[in-house]
Amino acid sequence: MVRVATSELYRELHDHVRDIILVVDADTGRIVEANRAAEAAYQYPRAELLALAVYDLRAGSPPSVAEQMWAVGRQGALFETQHRRKDGSVFPVEVSSRGETFGNSRYLLSIIRDITERKRSDEEREQLFAATQQALAAREEFLWVAAHELRTPITIVSTQLQTLRRSIARGDLAERQAAALDASLLYIRQLTALVQRLLDASQLDNGLRLDLTSVDLSALTRQAIERVRADPSAAGIEISVEVPDIHGRWDAERLEQVLVNLLSNALRYGLRQPVSVSARVDVDVVHIEISDHGIGLTTSETKRIFDKFERAAPVDYGGLGLGLYISRQIVEAHRGWIEVQSVLGRGSTFRVTLPLGDPSP
Repeated sequence: MVRVATSELYRELHDHVRDIILVVDADTGRIVEANRAAEAAYQYPRAELLALAVYDLRAGSPPSVAEQMWAVGRQGALFETQHRRKDGSVFPVEVSSRGETFGNSRYLLSIIRDITERKRSDEEREQLFAATQQALAAREEFLWVAAHELRTPITIVSTQLQTLRRSIARGDLAERQAAALDASLLYIRQLTALVQRLLDASQLDNGLRLDLTSVDLSALTRQAIERVRADPSAAGIEISVEVPDIHGRWDAERLEQVLVNLLSNALRYGLRQPVSVSARVDVDVVHIEISDHGIGLTTSETKRIFDKFERAAPVDYGGLGLGLYISRQIVEAHRGWIEVQSVLGRGSTFRVTLPLGDPSP
């Protein structure tokens, strides 16, 4: 009576366990015992499951069960592998096995755990770790570039102001000192622009409010060109303009910022080749194109250059990786879009498309 009760308790415990339990004949590989968790995991009724060999549950080409049986012995073994359900789907498992001899027969006793969720968590942790590493690397590069971009004009301004101070002390305010003052003011404006880009990038994440007015696109384009021409590095580069009389409802200050950003990019990466600006109306939108014949972009670079802090060009070209990001945010706030077509080594064309009327909400 006690033996019967113990046997029933064992069966209940055996079937209550959430892990898969299999007993396999070491010589034939046939499954001689399985619990309810095994039936649920492999999707076989008990009778069908006990008619299978362990080979039928394994994905791939497993080693001989008999060889594995004798190899693990009583000390057991813990390993990961892939098992297959009745419908053919495969799932990862962790197997804890050891060998036992009962009478003249040798068996492999296995406790098997479905580790699908654990594997998914491991993959997510690996992806998060990789993303974190990438973000840290991007931050380090950004900080280096930002420091470089800010240090250069600060050094120049400091040198020019020291020269100007010495000239004042000598009472010598010659024309060259006036030129030094003009240069200092120019670099101060560049510093202000860099700081403004950083401020814009942080503010745009919280949404952008537009001050819409009637804008003369031709006049605004020429105004943007005058701004970029103030930079000495733009001297001698030809900029052609084909912007007819086009008027629309836009935020003039923000749209000028977009034009300045795109023109500055074209001048910086255009290898001092001519840059062209054009615009045309297409029903109720306007297409603005700015083209250069410079270093160009790869296909992968064209997909990411509008993201924050992304820079496709080598570090020695400078830039914070914010101009195109800010431009995209401004254009999209107008319910428009910005795109680029580029060939590596042959140049790029940036196209901004904007509605002519008030942007629809």
